[in-house]
Amino acid sequence: MKKTLLYDVHSLLGAIFDDFSGFLMPKSYNNPLEEYLAVRKGVGLIDLSHRGKLRISGKEHLKFLQGMVTNDVMKLEEGKGLYATLLTVKGKMVADMRIYREKESVLLELEPGLNEKVRELLLKYRLSYKANIEDLTDTYCLLSIQGPNSKRLLEKYLGKEIPELKEYEFLKREIVSTEVMITRVNRTGEEGYDFFIQPDGVKLLWESLIGNGRDLELKPVGLETMETIRIEAGVPKYGVDMDEDTIPLEAGLLDAISFEKGCYVGQEVIARIKWRGHVNWCLVGLEIEGENLPSKGDKIFHGEREIGHITSSVFSPVLNKVIALGYIRREFKDPETKAIVRINSKSKSATVVRTPFLQSRGS
Repeated sequence: MKKTLLYDVHSLLGAIFDDFSGFLMPKSYNNPLEEYLAVRKGVGLIDLSHRGKLRISGKEHLKFLQGMVTNDVMKLEEGKGLYATLLTVKGKMVADMRIYREKESVLLELEPGLNEKVRELLLKYRLSYKANIEDLTDTYCLLSIQGPNSKRLLEKYLGKEIPELKEYEFLKREIVSTEVMITRVNRTGEEGYDFFIQPDGVKLLWESLIGNGRDLELKPVGLETMETIRIEAGVPKYGVDMDEDTIPLEAGLLDAISFEKGCYVGQEVIARIKWRGHVNWCLVGLEIEGENLPSKGDKIFHGEREIGHITSSVFSPVLNKVIALGYIRREFKDPETKAIVRINSKSKSATVVRTPFLQSRGS
């Protein structure tokens, strides 16, 4: 199993490790509630170096990528980014990603473990395009700060005010004797920033952020806590809430799709759905009675009719209730719709609710 370069640092902080997509990553630092409150009230520091990273360069790299992903990369200016998906010819999801336009290349950030799969697919379709596809997963580390104090921490660390960045915009700065790419990314429903950095500077960057964040209620945060906050934010995760059977419109990923751009792999299916006006299945939020968490795949019913299934669930510390994401038939997707979830053969009342479950303060 792989480890990130910060494994020893996490160990000294008392991290409890678990397998996350083939990487031994911090599940928690022994106090998930403190970690949760840091993100909600202060600032959390997270090691996300296991996430996939690809760089595409070359004379025709933008033209090539434009024909592959669902969003319009040709409109991207240097220093900006967007969210997109990569599809099969049947319009089903291979991956979702953030795409950042650099001076002579684009950087793709993916869910852990998808880098090889996506690179192989891109190479398959590259044909005669002049485009190079480089896997940076093991040569680029990724840290993230998330929470209402994240911008204060960033400005304190850099020693000056930073430009007001919109979501997915980024800047590059010389930090800890190496160039760091700092992007604004809301992963939690709170303001947040990611740091892409080469391996030789990542330990010093981590320690420097810890030191500068002491008076800003900073805590290192494990991936178990991040999963709780992700679900509260209503953010679907590839491999959990989305997979190769998912059409992005079913997951509500409208911000990942341009309906004006030219052809791309899977476009015909997406266009057909748009003009038809709906999908048959919709990802929704659910509040569920009791304290038992439903498992992935547990069935959702309306009366005796099966209308969907659960994809992810958690007990929300702030809402003090069980919440979940799941797919249901479109005629039952409206908020306040009553349903039943079968958990361990027991029926629990559920209500469809709007997501995010908690209103974002960071977007």
